Amino acid sequence: MTAEIVQATPDAARRLTDRIKAGLELMWELVAEAYGTRAWAALGYSSWDDYCTREFGTARLQLPREERAQAVMSLRESGLSTRAIAAATGVDPKTVRNDLSTGESRPHNSPVGTLGNHQPRAGVGIDGKARVYPLRPRPPAPEPVFDDDPPPFNAPPPKPAPVMLTLRTHDGREVPYPKPQSAATFNQTDGDGISWAKWSWNPVTGCLHGCEYCYARSIAARWADAYPAGFTPLFHHERLDAPRNTAIPGAHRDDSHEACSDGTCDTCAWRRVFVCSMADLYGRWVPSEWIAEVHEAMMGSPRWQYILLTKFPDRYPGLEFPPGAWVGTSVDEQKRVRIAERAFGQLPRGVIKWLSLEPLREPLSFTDLSMFDWVVIGAQTQTMQPDGPVPGFQPEPRWVTRILHQAAEAGVSVHLKPNMTRFRAWLNQYPVSD
Repeated sequence: MTAEIVQATPDAARRLTDRIKAGLELMWELVAEAYGTRAWAALGYSSWDDYCTREFGTARLQLPREERAQAVMSLRESGLSTRAIAAATGVDPKTVRNDLSTGESRPHNSPVGTLGNHQPRAGVGIDGKARVYPLRPRPPAPEPVFDDDPPPFNAPPPKPAPVMLTLRTHDGREVPYPKPQSAATFNQTDGDGISWAKWSWNPVTGCLHGCEYCYARSIAARWADAYPAGFTPLFHHERLDAPRNTAIPGAHRDDSHEACSDGTCDTCAWRRVFVCSMADLYGRWVPSEWIAEVHEAMMGSPRWQYILLTKFPDRYPGLEFPPGAWVGTSVDEQKRVRIAERAFGQLPRGVIKWLSLEPLREPLSFTDLSMFDWVVIGAQTQTMQPDGPVPGFQPEPRWVTRILHQAAEAGVSVHLKPNMTRFRAWLNQYPVSD
């Protein structure tokens, strides 16, 4: 039974690639190992050919003809296809086929570069004397056919072509998108970026606010395959079933647990879902039909604690929210304070009203924080935007202190994001539904 090949780690693949570059004597064996352990994938390349081009350049492995022919045969025996050998050795596939043809017509163990069937061989006769025996002529080997190259060594079978869905942007443009092979579920959020929930859910992606510091836009630019429309608002109707399909891991599930204000409570955190972490679901440009379908999905699975956030809270009034939803608005500049206070004065009871001051970029003055149940304060983290890096920014301590004093007077819970590095005492308070 053939042992299963375990893909190389990035560090191992890097060491292996550097050895290939150094031109060790048995370089083709290293190439075969790099191919068999998928070193190219471990280093983030899209294909073996891309790996060879980027790592070895146009020179590739420029071997003398005699050594090249032997290397070609060795790589073929290791399972590399004609195209893969050509990519590694820097010659075209036709030359590889010729080397393979010459190698396969040569007697076993005959030196590379000999004349195959016409090469004499040495031997010992029955009388014990050494003699040279001419080889008997053999008919020429049939021309090998390499149209169907063997699959890569121990590689999984090729994946079938994906079924494509048609998604639509906010302005009606059609965008092809591969249909997921499994049922839609929430995404786990393991980092500090969303420090108050264990799940995120993005039935809508993209935003048109144009904030220079936007972390979501930097993510969309980095993972272009997952965001085929870039950061243009896009509706993922195939994700609407995620609330119904997602299950809380058994180690964190306790149906008898009452929601609490303990910021370290894992049971509560695994119930919270940040809706549209990669979009503004309530932006001016978002079609009302998208909002209605997302709210219908939330209402159909009320066991989750949905966390909503927008820079345009004027679309909140009149909407129906699932029980215990956290309805929030993002305020990063003073001009947004008036908009937030006006909209939140119209929200119904039964929801948690929260205020996100992330990033806090200037001193803010609120008329009254008592209309909110929770305030989150965060810094501006450094991001790599499509047009270059945007540096991080820490708010002035006096700006934060002012908000903390006003929140304490209003009885509002406060959560300082972990990126607030100037504050040693990290406030981690959470609100509780009525």
